[in-house]
Amino acid sequence: MVSKELDNVDKGILYLLQKDARRNTTEDMAEKVGVSSSTVANRINRLEERGVILSYQPIIMYSETGLGHHLLVTATVPLQEREEMVDDLMEVSGIVSIRELLTNNENLSLEVVGRTSEDIEDTLEALDSLGVDIERMEMMKQEHTNPYNHFGEEFTEEEDSG
Repeated sequence: MVSKELDNVDKGILYLLQKDARRNTTEDMAEKVGVSSSTVANRINRLEERGVILSYQPIIMYSETGLGHHLLVTATVPLQEREEMVDDLMEVSGIVSIRELLTNNENLSLEVVGRTSEDIEDTLEALDSLGVDIERMEMMKQEHTNPYNHFGEEFTEEEDSG
């Protein structure tokens, strides 16, 4: 796919979606980036079709849902099998996200959740049976995100209120 540079409207829309996709309506975004709400909706559709926007995912505080065990697992899988393995790994109970990393070793980062340590052990055993070499595990406390500043407020008319 050919990469196309984003214009200021697209950058403003991406910034606002990253900042708070749930509460930013197309009307709100249109006002802030200086176009019509139908233009915003069309731009969002185009960004999704181009693969720029892949999904709209909430950040969940798993400890507040009864899933008190939340880990980041760094693992190694054979490079030539990595892409095919990801689909199988996403089917493993307890895996909530996978990041593919561009390295030979430690080329996957997996986010794992469970209610009990036994749940985590079951997930780790399933990973092992699929040929995943676990390199490191870390307990995760909380995740924080921030809109990428390249898609910053300079492309919107809003003032930072907080």
